[in-house]
Amino acid sequence: MHHLSKILVQFILHVILLLLCLGSMELQAQNRKSSTNVNINNGKTTITVKNGRGNNFSLEFEGDITLSDDDKDIIAISRGGYVEIKKSAFGSRRRIFMEPDNSGRLIKKYYIGSSEKSFDPEGKKWLAEILPEVLRSSTIGSKQRVDRMYARGGANAVLREVGYIDSDFVKSHYIKLLLNKKLKNSDLIAILDVVGEDIHSDHHQAQILKHNTKVFLSSDATTSAYIMAAGEINSDHHKAEVLKSSIRDGAISGGQMKALFAITEDINSDHHKASVLLEAMKNRSLSPENINLLVATSRDINSDHHKAQVLKKALQLPGLSESGYTTFLRSVENINSDHHIASVFTELLKKRVDGASLSDLLQLAGSSINSDYHLSSVLKKAVQQQELNDQNLKYLLSAVKRVNSDVHMASVFKELSKQNINDSSLVSVLETTKGISSDHHQAEALLAFASKVKQKGSTIKDAYREACGHISSESHYGRAIRAIQ
Repeated sequence: MHHLSKILVQFILHVILLLLCLGSMELQAQNRKSSTNVNINNGKTTITVKNGRGNNFSLEFEGDITLSDDDKDIIAISRGGYVEIKKSAFGSRRRIFMEPDNSGRLIKKYYIGSSEKSFDPEGKKWLAEILPEVLRSSTIGSKQRVDRMYARGGANAVLREVGYIDSDFVKSHYIKLLLNKKLKNSDLIAILDVVGEDIHSDHHQAQILKHNTKVFLSSDATTSAYIMAAGEINSDHHKAEVLKSSIRDGAISGGQMKALFAITEDINSDHHKASVLLEAMKNRSLSPENINLLVATSRDINSDHHKAQVLKKALQLPGLSESGYTTFLRSVENINSDHHIASVFTELLKKRVDGASLSDLLQLAGSSINSDYHLSSVLKKAVQQQELNDQNLKYLLSAVKRVNSDVHMASVFKELSKQNINDSSLVSVLETTKGISSDHHQAEALLAFASKVKQKGSTIKDAYREACGHISSESHYGRAIRAIQ
């Protein structure tokens, strides 16, 4: 019994220690949370920092601020400018206000609560303590600091300082200043690594990537790093804008375009995904491989409108070869709208389509398009603009059987009657006219073939007469039979 009690006590102690650890971790996480609010209006910048530790400050400034080389003092402010720093910590409030007089000499005032105190040495000491935190939370003196750090240690020194900055706004400001320097490829790659890993705001990530696109895309190595950084952006809007910027401004290689399409697949918005693909087709000369990748990427677009828009644009590309039609048709089969799928097929049929691809198209049209009008329109376009072989005709007739409207069904047969069809296929065509329910429209369809049938042998004429036998109306039957006599 005593042994069991001892085990129970040890268990309770372990639970208490675990809860204390979790509480400590939560407190630390809360302490690390900070927020920075920046407002810039008519040259005046106001920055408020709340760091979650009851140790908050605000900064307001205007004009050009000059720092001491050790970042512990402000030594000059341009005429008409000023700086005010306020900080509260655990109930204690302190404030520093600085502005130049008419001669340019700085007037420096230091307050604790509402009481003004001597700036030197108390205020000067407090400024030296707080200024590094202020500088890392704001853009004050940023150009001077970047120039100084870059002169001493190059891009790595600036990026090291960026690592100490919490605010994405301030991080991006420092990086933009760094991008104005003459940088090596290794520097640019290091910057892109920071953008992708250490900046969490989609807006600021995108702003940096668009800030100097041509520099980032100046080599294969930096372009690859740029595309990887773009892939870290969560916002569809910002990711699309960065990708479109790189397409417009950069000489991206074929391999890098492949990576770009892979990132485009991660965009959820149909509008933004389509906008990137359309931008690529507008501004790039794409290889057949990349055209296939582009078409494959469009498969994930759910919107019929946007997908059709991309696919019809892709059909205008000279590199869409016969080998690409299989991928193309796989993208089309996900379109639900009869209007949009018919519009894509209509564009495709303007090109010379190989026999196998045409058979796939006709099968897909027959199984996907429910509208009699749209299906018959596609089938007539196929007849008018393509050279149908026996296999193609077989799939076309199979699709015709799915047309419920006698008017539209007959219109396809009338179009077929204008083509040269061999005898065996002609028998199949005449056989299929039996699917027309209306005596009038079946007779009209048969009459369209009568002149051809009249010149054929008994086999074709017998097939024609048998088809006529399905016409109930004596007048329509008589019209059709007399046409071959």
